[in-house]
Amino acid sequence: MSARRFAISLLPALAGLLAALDAPPARAVYECGGEYDTCDCGRANFCICDGTCGNCVWHAWHSACCNWGRALEWCTDAQYWNDQAASRGYSTGMTPANTAIFVCEPSSTCSGYGHVGYVVTANADGSFSSTEQFWGGPCGTHSRTRPAGFATGGFIYNPGGVTPPPPTCSGTDGAAFVGETVPDGTHFAAGASFTKTWTLRNSGTSTWTRDCNHRLAFDGGEQFGAPAETLLPEGTTVAPGASYTWSVSMTAPSAPGTYRGYWKMDRYGTARFGDRVWVEIVVDPTTPPPPTDADRDGYAAGEDCDDGDATVHPGATESCNSIDDDCDGETDEGVRNLCGTCGPEPPEVCDGLDNNCNGAVDEGCVAADGDADATVSDAPSEVPPSDAATDGGTDGWVYVWVEDGCGCGVPGRRTPAAAATLLFLLAGALGFRRRR
Repeated sequence: MSARRFAISLLPALAGLLAALDAPPARAVYECGGEYDTCDCGRANFCICDGTCGNCVWHAWHSACCNWGRALEWCTDAQYWNDQAASRGYSTGMTPANTAIFVCEPSSTCSGYGHVGYVVTANADGSFSSTEQFWGGPCGTHSRTRPAGFATGGFIYNPGGVTPPPPTCSGTDGAAFVGETVPDGTHFAAGASFTKTWTLRNSGTSTWTRDCNHRLAFDGGEQFGAPAETLLPEGTTVAPGASYTWSVSMTAPSAPGTYRGYWKMDRYGTARFGDRVWVEIVVDPTTPPPPTDADRDGYAAGEDCDDGDATVHPGATESCNSIDDDCDGETDEGVRNLCGTCGPEPPEVCDGLDNNCNGAVDEGCVAADGDADATVSDAPSEVPPSDAATDGGTDGWVYVWVEDGCGCGVPGRRTPAAAATLLFLLAGALGFRRRR
């Protein structure tokens, strides 16, 4: 085949290729549960349709795409949608609105992953109609009417469209107790801080809002340092049938004992309403720090009268040292003598003084003059009657009073030397007479 004939044979193929290049580009189409994401932002849909024949998050993402004209920046489990939206600046709340995305937190009604759907019509009583898909069936997209309070995770509002209707503050107020933290009888140390929470369900027909003055108010008993009123956050609404958890910061009293305080829902300027709730705690006695024993003698400071001296403590042996060794409040008791000095009492001497401090003077002393007055004297009054001989007597003996000090001599003692001298003198006198 010539080159020319070969080129001619390629012309039809080249024409078809050129036609294809001039045609508008084909757009991928995504499908889940029989629903096709044909909206302009659908090509950015990154949600996975992994259910049996539907998926709630795929449908909610698709509904926002088609009705808001926005490709949402997330496609997480349903329970996290409200948090994801709020963190990106989307308006959220608890009141249903047309074209909003509702969020139901994990529960027996909404599975362990939560549930989301698209609000078609919001009703004044807090209920709404919606379109939804379900991971485990039934298959396809379905319309539902949900009661007030069903969207426990709140609503994500259309950033460029319909906002929730303003509250009318009409209807009957009601509040029913659902749950709490800090059970009755919980123990706290004096002055401890804690947070008490109560979950209350709106059992009335009015919607709780800050603008309508719905709040939780202290209602008697111990206030625990808490504010008298706790307000709803700005923009928060609690529709009939929905629940809200109130958190109140408190402080345990300083004295030990059991304390209880009461709170109740209030519509300022109208009346208090609903179940009265309370907090009841036990404040434990303060445990004093263990006493110190600086000298390590086994007795703590306060019990030990000198915690810096290990020899001084209760039960120690008392010494004569002017110190209260045994911590009984007395000093040197039982160790000082009658004279108040250390050691035994001094001996008594014959000096006219009470030397041993027993209240008697010179007891036990005998003077050399024979009496017990401790006075040695040759005065006539101090010499006892004597013989008529040399010593005044007739017994042939000469009594000599020895003046050799107090307690040393014995009165009336016969002295042999003195008697011999007298006999010698008498013999000399007789010899002299014979010579005559």
